[in-house]
Amino acid sequence: MATQPKVLIHRMSIEEARRRGKDVVFIDTRSNTALSRNPLQIAGAVHVPAKEVTPALKQLPHNRTLVTYCT
Repeated sequence: MATQPKVLIHRMSIEEARRRGKDVVFIDTRSNTALSRNPLQIAGAVHVPAKEVTPALKQLPHNRTLVTYCT
């Protein structure tokens, strides 16, 4: 049986996340409708609607800090 990656969840500000540098992947979890109403995103963010985050985890990098956000 393969070992599962350790998952730690905590809140952080955008400034704190940016201080982590290239180790961070920003994930915009807004719905497609919300994104179409306001298409502005954090530069380099990946759009994965909240309902799709769990299935998408397999495709997201496990060696980087994942930071989810929505508005």
